[in-house]
Amino acid sequence: MHTPVRDILARLMMAAGLLIAATAGTFAQELTFRTYKDVAGFSCEFPSDWRFDQARNFDRIFTGPEETARDATIIIQVIEQDKAAEKTAAGQLDALKAQLLRAPDGRILNEGAAPVADQQAPFLIAGYTAFDTADTQSAFRHIQMVVTTPRAFLLMSYSAPEESFEQVLPVFQHCSATLAIAPGDVAAPPADTPAPPAVEDKTQAPQVDPGPGTEETVVWRRNTDRGFWIAVPSIWSMKTDANEPYSVDMQHPDRVEGVVVFVVEMDGKTSAKDYADYWEEFVADKIFFMKDRLAVPETAHPGLGLPKTEAILRQYQGEINGATVRSLAAYGVNKKRGYTVVGYHFLGDAQGERRIRAAVESFRLSAP
Repeated sequence: MHTPVRDILARLMMAAGLLIAATAGTFAQELTFRTYKDVAGFSCEFPSDWRFDQARNFDRIFTGPEETARDATIIIQVIEQDKAAEKTAAGQLDALKAQLLRAPDGRILNEGAAPVADQQAPFLIAGYTAFDTADTQSAFRHIQMVVTTPRAFLLMSYSAPEESFEQVLPVFQHCSATLAIAPGDVAAPPADTPAPPAVEDKTQAPQVDPGPGTEETVVWRRNTDRGFWIAVPSIWSMKTDANEPYSVDMQHPDRVEGVVVFVVEMDGKTSAKDYADYWEEFVADKIFFMKDRLAVPETAHPGLGLPKTEAILRQYQGEINGATVRSLAAYGVNKKRGYTVVGYHFLGDAQGERRIRAAVESFRLSAP
């Protein structure tokens, strides 16, 4: 199949942000978008039915649904400039070009620059042969772009089989058009960031008790009405709200730090993931510290203490009085109740982050 390279190039060069006027209306009607805000300081929009994963090397990988975008992939790599062998966007693109030329049937179809994130980002269009998810060799098309931030390069790529490349191309165009770089420095997360310790190590009071009513004295609190336990600093206050969604609010007396537990009655059974998706669609943006979901991998909660009752963890970000607030949410379902446990803290408060993570991961539906 012949791909009209000149048409693709013309579209990428459009000053209107890479969106094709002829297809934008149809595209917007068919898809809904969700903003992915990355911990490295950038954000962009993807269709809500695309899946996000993060590789071991911290590449951000977005893949389309099998029904409409089989084998279509968008990858964003974050390369810190002070650690990069190539110190310019053009140098980065040349190194990527060399890799593409080494692929089977690798060839460069065109090169240019496009307006992205208030700059002219260099890009190229390539073709090569690769195995698809059905383990069949197929002809692929590939767009590679390099966007510069104050401290890092964002290596953005889109690849898809030739027969679906044009159809899914508007997703990459929308991603590029909505790419925004946060003010200040942008850097990749450190590769040696340790995994959080197991919940039992984090939710027990230290051997040397600093006394009651402090940030570091951890106590187990039980809510008998809805039957859950959670370990939190003893200094945190605790109040309940009988209104729906039922909630228990525990917070630090002097700063933005705490955990809120929401319990929602449901009509039928559902999975933790479906419940989390529902919460994000209808509730999350109404809570200031859950306004934007961070593009970091979804992980498993240590466990709710009941057989076959699992929970998942997702991360969010919002603002209060101009300050950035991060949050960690656990979603779990037991029988016909959905549980949302959200811990929040000011961005950069390492101790606050440790305390809210310990609290959220300690949440359980059986006695500790």
